[in-house]
Amino acid sequence: MKFFLDENFPRLALTQLVAAGHSASHALDGFPPGTADDKLFDHAQADGAIFITTDKDFFHTIPLTFARHGGAIVITLRKPNRADLLRRLADALALLAGRDLRDSVWLVTDTRIRSRHAEIKT
Repeated sequence: MKFFLDENFPRLALTQLVAAGHSASHALDGFPPGTADDKLFDHAQADGAIFITTDKDFFHTIPLTFARHGGAIVITLRKPNRADLLRRLADALALLAGRDLRDSVWLVTDTRIRSRHAEIKT
């Protein structure tokens, strides 16, 4: 899988993702700090990457805004720190291994992992 990390996500996750056989890039490698979230998400989509962020708003807005998208993982913890973010990312990757993440957003909290899919109107 191919991932694009939001600027607030620890860069150490790049090493973790590559070690697990994925490709990954970080927002700060191509965008200045403070770049608008929608611009970063658009870049992930254009690059065919799954967006990883700590911004919980994405869990609610992506399925309502985009009928089709490459997928996203949103990790929100009560007391976020680098070690716990990386641990929960590893948990999510293990759970989601082999799944097609397109058109779904996965919310990872301290105790749960759940998904939300795009609402497609017919």
